[in-house]
Amino acid sequence: MPINASYEYFNAEKAYLEAKTIDEKIQKLEELIKAAPKHKSSENLLKELRTRLKKLQEKKEKSKKSGKSTKKSIRKEGFQCVILGLPNSGKSSLLTKLTNAQPKISPYAFTTSQPEIGTMLYQEVKAQIIDLPSIGSENLDQGLINTADCTILVIEYLNDLEKITPYLSKNQGQKIIAINKSDLLNNEQQRKLEATIKSKKLNAILISTITNQNIELLKQRIFEQMHVMRIYTKEPGKPLSNIPFILKENSTVKDIAESILKGLSNKIKETRITGPSSKFPNQKVGLSHILKDKDIIEFRTR
Repeated sequence: MPINASYEYFNAEKAYLEAKTIDEKIQKLEELIKAAPKHKSSENLLKELRTRLKKLQEKKEKSKKSGKSTKKSIRKEGFQCVILGLPNSGKSSLLTKLTNAQPKISPYAFTTSQPEIGTMLYQEVKAQIIDLPSIGSENLDQGLINTADCTILVIEYLNDLEKITPYLSKNQGQKIIAINKSDLLNNEQQRKLEATIKSKKLNAILISTITNQNIELLKQRIFEQMHVMRIYTKEPGKPLSNIPFILKENSTVKDIAESILKGLSNKIKETRITGPSSKFPNQKVGLSHILKDKDIIEFRTR
């Protein structure tokens, strides 16, 4: 937020962030520039806004000539989770904490101009995490929001949810609210915020990408939304495999057999299970037996 900004500036900023078409963004950005304060401490802000306007105008002209979309095509790989938020909410920093990705991070708005992809590995399970351009960016891909299995809403204040909600109308996946920058709050402020979260029954977590507060808890929440189980295989007379097969909850012996090799279920002579779904170690079960997380399965084939 610029120093000594007027209510007109904040209203114009809100209108710009809510704009969806490129023409609407250009119009609202021009109004935002007019309303921005004009003094030495706001020079960088004005420069950033004017650069953004120029890029929007160039993008509009380019799209007119080519008739092609410049959006980055992303192939969905397994469980897909997108990070959605307002400018400077800390989305890119969160991506680096959750995954192996190293996106560009800066204090300026709209640093993320294209989706950034990373892989989260938690409890031996992988998830594709995508940091989307901020709300208000012309490159925000509504399609990814609509089809994601899970959406992390990165905010600083609870009332920021009002600005994000319009983008979730067609989103059918799970949603986790990550209230970032908790390191800026004292213990009493955090306690009150957590009490509000509880009273409103929100699936929300206070996090900090600076102190790493609750980053592991957020990973656990994402993992829980995946509704998967880890099944370990063991060949007769050999050690247990340390790499599990990942299956949806309530999968059967037949499901894992077919995921190992198509047609394998027809060749199975005997199946033994050790783990949560078995009544005792090495229990013999049939193809319709429903597995549980961390089961160990041993096949004998014909």
